[in-house]
Amino acid sequence: MNGGAQAAFPPWLEGHLGQLIRLVGSGQTPSGLLVTGPKGVGKGALIRAFLQRMACTEAAEGLLGCGRCNGCRSFLGDTHPEILEVAPDTPGKEILVDSIRSVIEFLSLSHSGPVRSVFIEPAEAMNVNAANALLKTLEEPPGGAMILLAAAQPARLPATIRSRCRLLRVPVPQRALVRNWLTPFEQDELGADAALAACLDRPLEARALLDDEAAQAAWRSDRTALESLLHSQSPFPVVQRFLECDLTSLLPRLQRLLVSVQHYLIQGEMDAFARLFGSDLLGPFAATLGMRETAAVYQDSLQWQRELQAPLNPNLRCEDIVLRFWRRSEPA
Repeated sequence: MNGGAQAAFPPWLEGHLGQLIRLVGSGQTPSGLLVTGPKGVGKGALIRAFLQRMACTEAAEGLLGCGRCNGCRSFLGDTHPEILEVAPDTPGKEILVDSIRSVIEFLSLSHSGPVRSVFIEPAEAMNVNAANALLKTLEEPPGGAMILLAAAQPARLPATIRSRCRLLRVPVPQRALVRNWLTPFEQDELGADAALAACLDRPLEARALLDDEAAQAAWRSDRTALESLLHSQSPFPVVQRFLECDLTSLLPRLQRLLVSVQHYLIQGEMDAFARLFGSDLLGPFAATLGMRETAAVYQDSLQWQRELQAPLNPNLRCEDIVLRFWRRSEPA
């Protein structure tokens, strides 16, 4: 077993991975497996580790693939002939029926290994036609086929699909376990606790933030935009900061900031996310916005998030979001 790979693999997933490996080894491979759990808990990491382990030709009794053999290299290079991954063409978009038709064709081919596998993530992104097409395959799966689905919102999947899959839940791990896992990757300017807070307590995203320059750049942009919102006396500089961000990452952090404001107004103390900005910024902002308006803006933010897929002008979208903080709801 590769020591570096073992250290990087989340320890709270090891038991689940061992369970899946034993299922295949005992000949009880399910034709459908649905892995559920909150965002960032490691559902995709678990499934990919399992698929690599199945592709590995030298793992023997090890938990993880060796990373060196032809099977591992082909998996890591996305060229393994018996493994297919399906995701939206663009993050946040739907998985269309054509993608599922390719799954059906792929599974109809013969296989030389223990199983021919398809991994769909996020499974809840399938539109109605795609889900219906997949259901037919789950009802009459080809021999030696395994369909693995990862979903943070499994309730969005049709009940008929959920009922035809073996369910594996990945719960939120203990914070101490996550922190111990992240500590070796800490940086001088960003520790494990700060990374977890910045990533909304999503362990895999916090790991990426500590190690990935693109994730760090996105966090710096989001943090600057939120700081601008907290201290600016005019909406126009804030709009410009928002335009420099990817709203798919900024909006969840904006929502988390509003939760922090509510916590501050009720408890009179800063939570972990609020401490990333400090009481000098958060306190006056919270006092100005007030509890009622904070709750109202939070509800509006849920609509903004639902509209992210809509083809709206970015300038108009950012202006609408930012100006909402300068508008006050009408009295009830």
